[in-house]
Amino acid sequence: MGFDLYGLNPKLKSKEPSINWEDKPSSEEKRQYFKDREKFLKENVGHYFRNNVWWWRPLADYVLNLMGGIIPSDEHESWHHNDGHRVEEDVALKIADRLEQELKTSRVRQIQKNYDEVNKKASDHNNKLRIKMKELHQIVVDKTNDENIAPVSYPEPFKSQWDDIYKMLDHRSSYPFSEENVIDFMRFCRASGGFKIC
Repeated sequence: MGFDLYGLNPKLKSKEPSINWEDKPSSEEKRQYFKDREKFLKENVGHYFRNNVWWWRPLADYVLNLMGGIIPSDEHESWHHNDGHRVEEDVALKIADRLEQELKTSRVRQIQKNYDEVNKKASDHNNKLRIKMKELHQIVVDKTNDENIAPVSYPEPFKSQWDDIYKMLDHRSSYPFSEENVIDFMRFCRASGGFKIC
């Protein structure tokens, strides 16, 4: 799952490439199209911005916290859904200005450092749990003679043991944050003419 943000009125420096998929283009035509599209997106940063769910949630939370009073609290939930929520140009420009100010300080780098530390601790914790999961899986395989058995099919009490271990996983290991992503989003906001979150 990902979050696709589309500029409402992006400032374009070049024309978006197109291809007619119904004409069953050749491999070379497809390759050229994707090459042209990549070039177009690099030249036109306000056209499209994408993050997978793991990258988007920390970025969105950071922006929403940073823009307190500018982005109403009743819109916050829409920033975490693919419901086509619109952010008008005046707000997008305020976000870009605020992010630019933040990037001139060390705060974004410090937030990235904090996320990195939390991610590492969570990953270390999860690695220990995965060893327990692997050991439990081997016990179940030995009991059932089923090499391909999935945890959902474990007999009791092993299914409950698996569920208990799974509940202890720290999902913060999956949510990264980076200064580079903040810079890319700032550039998108500035050139987007407003955007919608899909």
